[in-house]
Amino acid sequence: MKTTESESVNRKQGSSDDVSDYTYTHNALRQIHVEQKRWSLRGFSISGLSTYFQIPELDLCVDMGECPMSALSLNHVLLTHSHGDHSRCLMRHNSLRRMMQNPTQAVYYIPEPVYSLAIDLIKAETLFEGVSEERFDLPRLECVKAGENFDLAYRKDLEAFPFNVKHSIPAYGYTVFCKKKKLKKEYIDYSREQIISLKKSGTEVTNDIREPIVSFMGDCLGESLWEEQHIWKSPVVVCECTFLDPDEVSMARKKGHTHIEHIAQALAKVGDSISCQSIILTHFSMKYSKKHILNTVNKIIPEEFKEKVKVFL
Repeated sequence: MKTTESESVNRKQGSSDDVSDYTYTHNALRQIHVEQKRWSLRGFSISGLSTYFQIPELDLCVDMGECPMSALSLNHVLLTHSHGDHSRCLMRHNSLRRMMQNPTQAVYYIPEPVYSLAIDLIKAETLFEGVSEERFDLPRLECVKAGENFDLAYRKDLEAFPFNVKHSIPAYGYTVFCKKKKLKKEYIDYSREQIISLKKSGTEVTNDIREPIVSFMGDCLGESLWEEQHIWKSPVVVCECTFLDPDEVSMARKKGHTHIEHIAQALAKVGDSISCQSIILTHFSMKYSKKHILNTVNKIIPEEFKEKVKVFL
């Protein structure tokens, strides 16, 4: 992982560079963009402040700790867990879309352990804003269960797989798949006319395949990174890295978060079976400067993985 001189700032308290770095790192409405081969990840993620991710090409958001205007055109929201820095703007998203008269009803995918609580919270929030109970209209919520795949409502070519991760409260990670049809091996050398003829005769000439696109770990203990090894088959893995300093390993466990040492351990444990192209580190504690984050990641991540690792800052 390389850093540039312009990315380096003075961590010394009270310096003008430190103030500039703090403002940049902690402004939740100043989006970070990380370009991938076929799509871009946009958003923000600082622990305790706000986390939200957007992939416009997939019509998808993951978490909604803030709701910038760029989220309003996206129709699917996957919630990892109910902590406010990940969830508090779910209904802001819904309200703004309605205010702008968006004719499509967005779909909010809520983990089963907090689904009924989400309904109670949404109703209370609506009444708090002065909407009468008679006019209360629940947005489209889908209760999702860990281990059960589901199609995205408006993108039948996309499928999500929710899975349990270890956090301080019930929490999910998600892997998003692209669904395709692939010609069966026995028909690879057939001409177009032959394929059409077979299809007309009722012969199934294709297989359904699912290709992973991206895995989001959400908030979790570092051990989830090697317990859920299927994530490393995704081209892109987005995982939290809340704590960095050597004396904070026990704090990470206490809070249900990942320490950078756990990232390094996961990479060592999974090793050669890691086929992803990018590992995007997010959710750093707000107490760190950008310089400290970049330097620590560069120091701790094993050399053979540094080209894959990207810091979401």
